Amino acid sequence: MFGKKRKFAEAYGDFYPVVFSTIYSKVNSIDDTEDICHDLFVRFYEKIDEIDNYRQWLLAALRLEVFAYYRRRKPDLLDPESLFEDVSLSFVNGFRDTRLVIEEAIEKIEDAHGSRSLVLFELVAIKQFSFHEAGKHLGITYRQVRYRYGEIMRWLQDYLEKKGVRHMEDLL
Repeated sequence: MFGKKRKFAEAYGDFYPVVFSTIYSKVNSIDDTEDICHDLFVRFYEKIDEIDNYRQWLLAALRLEVFAYYRRRKPDLLDPESLFEDVSLSFVNGFRDTRLVIEEAIEKIEDAHGSRSLVLFELVAIKQFSFHEAGKHLGITYRQVRYRYGEIMRWLQDYLEKKGVRHMEDLL
């Protein structure tokens, strides 16, 4: 029983903020969000030993709970599925469509750092150029490439974290 409580406490700490904020963004009521979260995490605790992928289960259950909320409270809403069209909350069978999140993040690099930084990112991260090779193409030194790439990666990590991606496995 102690192992179950520990697993739940760890998962609760990892996932409660994203579950709460996602539900709140869909129902726009703190009270309803707290009720939905409570019910969701009670069911999660009861089934925790049967669940292989906590994140997948929670996100799928979250979606079902929000649909049930709208069926009960707002049956006139034509398409509750449209509630989940936000790129940062795009789920397919409980998984975030990471392709959309990554594409959005890469597009935002240019907005945040300029077109040269986007080119730098594409050369190093996508085309796998070395810092030295990327520097030659961009007319900057190895140290400048290393510094700018580090800045881009820190920004990208912060950006993804704001979207709920805190660990690399969240993108898989």
